[in-house]
Amino acid sequence: MAEKKIIIVDKTMSFEGLFDLKDLFKTIMKWFGEHNYDMWENKNYEEVYEDGKKITCELLPYKKVTDYHKLEIRVFIVCENLKEVEIELKGVKKKLLKGDVNITFDANLMTDYENRWEGRATYFFFRTLIDKFIYKQQTDQYEREVVKDCNELEEEIKAYLNMFRYQK
Repeated sequence: MAEKKIIIVDKTMSFEGLFDLKDLFKTIMKWFGEHNYDMWENKNYEEVYEDGKKITCELLPYKKVTDYHKLEIRVFIVCENLKEVEIELKGVKKKLLKGDVNITFDANLMTDYENRWEGRATYFFFRTLIDKFIYKQQTDQYEREVVKDCNELEEEIKAYLNMFRYQK
């Protein structure tokens, strides 16, 4: 079984105001594409209430950096109290959503994700020795990389959402 090392747990950010949901997702997908992550969307659903909509989405992008190490960043997005608002920007009418956005990030480092070292007890023993003494530097490097990627993604999303902060 692959070993999952949890690096970042429940790092959250919140936003309240106007935003374009399609462009937000395009921004997130573009960032992952530029950083060579493969995308996997685990959940995506919408609930409609009398006072607004709620959209929940869970993205599980991953990047296989070696045959032994894999980086994962979990992005859990919850948009609540969404109401469609039509505004005029530079003479052009545009439909935006007004509501609350909560985004949670988790970052993990997977080792032996293809389960190559799990067949026998001796393989598992050698894997443990190799992890401790040979792959230690690589593992530390990939831990720093996944933390850096998670922080960059958070900053990219904050920058995008703040574009709408002062537009009315």
